[in-house]
Amino acid sequence: MPEPVRCDVCGKLYSSRHVSSHKRLAHAKPKPGLTSEEDQMKTILELYKRLSVQHKKRLVAQLAAEEQEPS
Repeated sequence: MPEPVRCDVCGKLYSSRHVSSHKRLAHAKPKPGLTSEEDQMKTILELYKRLSVQHKKRLVAQLAAEEQEPS
């Protein structure tokens, strides 16, 4: 009998039978050069949501510091 397992990418529960298909379809790596900035922003936001509150604050501070530095 299939057991429930977590997707190591998104953390949702799936049947052990279907988790590999889920990962292949839902988390497929886009081909290089074809990823739009909009898709990149979505990926960054999803990763940000997984951070702890402490790490979110640290990341925001680092991003703000990057904006302040002259290019």
